[in-house]
Amino acid sequence: MKESNLMNICTEVDKMQNETYVPMSAPIVQTSSFYFANYEDFIGVSEDEKNHYVYTRGSNPTTKSLELKLAQLEGGEQCKVFASGMAAISATLFTLVSAGDHILMLNTVYGEAVAFAKYMSKFGVSVDRVDVETMSDIENNIKETTKIIYFESPSSQKFELLNLSAIADLAKVRHIYTVIDATWASPIFQHPLAAGIDIVIHSLSKYIGGHSDIVGGAVIGKRSVVDSIFEHGHQSLGAVSSPFNSWLALRGLRTLPVRMQHLSKAITMLLDGLAGDQRIKRIYHPYIANETQRQLADKYLSGYGPLFAIDLTDESFEKLKIFVDALEVMSIGVSWGGFESLVLPAFKGNNAANLAERGLPVSHIRMYLGLEDPSTVLSDIKQALDKAYGAV
Repeated sequence: MKESNLMNICTEVDKMQNETYVPMSAPIVQTSSFYFANYEDFIGVSEDEKNHYVYTRGSNPTTKSLELKLAQLEGGEQCKVFASGMAAISATLFTLVSAGDHILMLNTVYGEAVAFAKYMSKFGVSVDRVDVETMSDIENNIKETTKIIYFESPSSQKFELLNLSAIADLAKVRHIYTVIDATWASPIFQHPLAAGIDIVIHSLSKYIGGHSDIVGGAVIGKRSVVDSIFEHGHQSLGAVSSPFNSWLALRGLRTLPVRMQHLSKAITMLLDGLAGDQRIKRIYHPYIANETQRQLADKYLSGYGPLFAIDLTDESFEKLKIFVDALEVMSIGVSWGGFESLVLPAFKGNNAANLAERGLPVSHIRMYLGLEDPSTVLSDIKQALDKAYGAV
């Protein structure tokens, strides 16, 4: 058979397949391009690539299925999925600000997000960060040019909660976008859009993927805003989620509620076991925070994420290294949200100045409780503390 005939047969068979079946698992539409019935069909579809399939760089059925589910979970009108959480963040900032605009970042924020916002100074965009104790700390730092209030709640490293509805009310009066990276709580434990926040960002690499095998991000909000981010931030920057990665995120969604409920119970058990240990100077997590933070947790959270941080009693680099290297169940690793429990020291040997700027001691360690038995992880932390400080 001639090669040209074989190609024609393959093409015709692909076009003819229209069996009616409903797979239990979403299909992976692993294609870059799509067929069109005729020229008119192509023209019509090309006029609205957001809602039609032309080229997987724009939309893909597997990715669209993920976007529809994430939008429903968050109570948003629209969702756009990206190749990474950082792609979702950069596309959002890139789309919503113009030369002369100001971004106000609250509390500790993911370092790469801060770095990107600062990098936009080359385009005439300014950025400030403020630690928030009261709403006046936010009000006093808003400028006439402020276009975005960007934050995490709970925040990175310190896991501080913010009053979402109060921030949303303040911003709406001044026509400022509010953007939250809500990865810590997942769509299961917190719903910022219901509190009036404009845009919710998630790293799909964390709980939603759930297996430490994908990198992805999502932006969720009103259709008009997300469509604009699609048109400019997504299409221009090209950070496209592959159909297979989108499928892996869909797989993760199927067990997300069960995993999050388990993790919420497990983290309280672990933190109860660590509380009062004299070798730990401070534990950062809403479950054991002060009364004001607990009130915010009761208002906005329906469960607890298992990402937390500790400060060891002193800032000895040697004791920090002994502690981290002595851990046997917890592994050193970036990211979080999968099966395995992880530890990530904030100090990397050359970033003491950066830590001081963020208000973190050298002994600050971020920790993630995975799906292992929390009593096993607790024992692991205790034996590592014994090796660094001696038994108590």
